[in-house]
Amino acid sequence: MTFSDILQQQYKLSSDSILLLLKDAITISFNKKDPIVQEGQRNDYIYFVEKGSVRGFIEREGKEFTLLFAFEGDMAATMPDLSQTPTAKFTLETLESSTLVKISRSHLEYLFLHSLELANWGRKLMEKTMQEYEHYFIEYYWADKGHQYQMLIKEFPQLLQRVSLKEIASYLNITPQSLSRIRAHLK
Repeated sequence: MTFSDILQQQYKLSSDSILLLLKDAITISFNKKDPIVQEGQRNDYIYFVEKGSVRGFIEREGKEFTLLFAFEGDMAATMPDLSQTPTAKFTLETLESSTLVKISRSHLEYLFLHSLELANWGRKLMEKTMQEYEHYFIEYYWADKGHQYQMLIKEFPQLLQRVSLKEIASYLNITPQSLSRIRAHLK
């Protein structure tokens, strides 16, 4: 499915809005484990996954902490402090061979000012992002790691086929060995 198809089917955008949005968009292919943007690096783009998967992570004291996974149709972006130079708050990298569409923040801001449909689409993207964070803190944050793993796999069954156990463990903030014990206990 192309990004245009995703915009039409998943986001219900009109053909005119899709053409406006894609006017300055760039489609890029990445190999597995390719960095898209590094933490601290200037980042003037928002990325959307057309095909493949992406993870966002930070590295602290030599340990990686996975913050998000993004799959087909998802936005993969770090939100900059708008009062400063836009720098990535975390690293984005591909988990498999992937095709991403990148759109400049300045182009999006222009479109949001001049197209009500695209401004509403941008608002809905932000609402979806906020709902995902809210869901994480209400449903996952308080739960023990075994329950977190079960909920994660129930909500995203494709994870086990597309994401390494090491990265799932990183998302749950546990060691791969602890994840193996949880998985063995659940069988």
